Amino acid sequence: MEKLIFSLVLLLTTKIIYLITGRNRRQIARIPKGMAILCQPPGQRYVAYAVGVFQLLFVAFFLVLYIKDGAPAEARQMWSLLVITSILICMLLIFSGNVAGRDCVYFNSREVRIEKPFRKSRTFQWEEIRKVDGNFDNAVNLYLLDGTKVLTARLGMVNYDVFCDMIKKTCPEKIASYYRSHMYEESQKCILRYGSEYYLLAAMGIGILLIYMATLVPAAAENSIIQQFLQGDFSQRFALLFAPVCGVISIVFLVVMLNTNIRYSQEKMTIKYPLHRKRELYWRNIQRIEMAAVKKTEKAEWMKLRLYTREGTYKISFKFLTHGKDEFLSMLFKMIQKYGISCMQTDK
Repeated sequence: MEKLIFSLVLLLTTKIIYLITGRNRRQIARIPKGMAILCQPPGQRYVAYAVGVFQLLFVAFFLVLYIKDGAPAEARQMWSLLVITSILICMLLIFSGNVAGRDCVYFNSREVRIEKPFRKSRTFQWEEIRKVDGNFDNAVNLYLLDGTKVLTARLGMVNYDVFCDMIKKTCPEKIASYYRSHMYEESQKCILRYGSEYYLLAAMGIGILLIYMATLVPAAAENSIIQQFLQGDFSQRFALLFAPVCGVISIVFLVVMLNTNIRYSQEKMTIKYPLHRKRELYWRNIQRIEMAAVKKTEKAEWMKLRLYTREGTYKISFKFLTHGKDEFLSMLFKMIQKYGISCMQTDK
């Protein structure tokens, strides 16, 4: 048993190292000579890989306890279902991370080559780009003559600044048109909310619960589940409770996420938290801002905000509110300059 456990740990460790380093090496090797790459940060793939591997390790840990406990026959069906579901989730997340790694853009001063998973690569000359819109501080859209959108480049992507500089150099007349169209910028409403990865986790938890319920409904009709829970040992009780607890936590988490967001425009922001009423905050009423940063790799990343007004203090955390974070910070810095808001950096 000890040799089997050691082999499994060694295999998983090797797989983790391969996922972290192998995909990046292949992606770098595939960059054509003389071109640069525009793609999503590799950290997003690492999150998917880590979630898949660690949930598999979590289930494997308790599976070892179950086996050491004698592997009671009454719980084998439930444990088999749990292990199969965990392996499928791990494979799905690994596949999703690999698919995300295939979504990239190669560019130089002559052309743009777009690669999408499960599609043929498309190449466009810069002369074919006839329209540029969006916002260089957030996201830029490129269009053809017939109005077909070629691609959208977003702040936070690898080499986003280099790509924007290339647009400005190769499409000067389109950039002039872009700036003229933004002389009278319309009020746009944007949202800051939980990242998509958290919705994926909640969906997986609810999926585990639904599979569990669909599989064990016949056993529940015979009251065998209740008997196993009352008379069974720790491993049996854990196998029975894992899916319901995971599903309930995921449902509660999903409700919290749906009721947590910040909608904002150039005039104000509307802050919505669970069990709290909506609060409107006008940019012009902010007197002072405190920003706390956490250093990640070579860059410091903003994690917390405190907005001080006459009515009170508003706190915003970016730990989980990741969707729209770059756009929100871009708007925040614009409003700081526009209204002359005092801003300082703190450690906490």
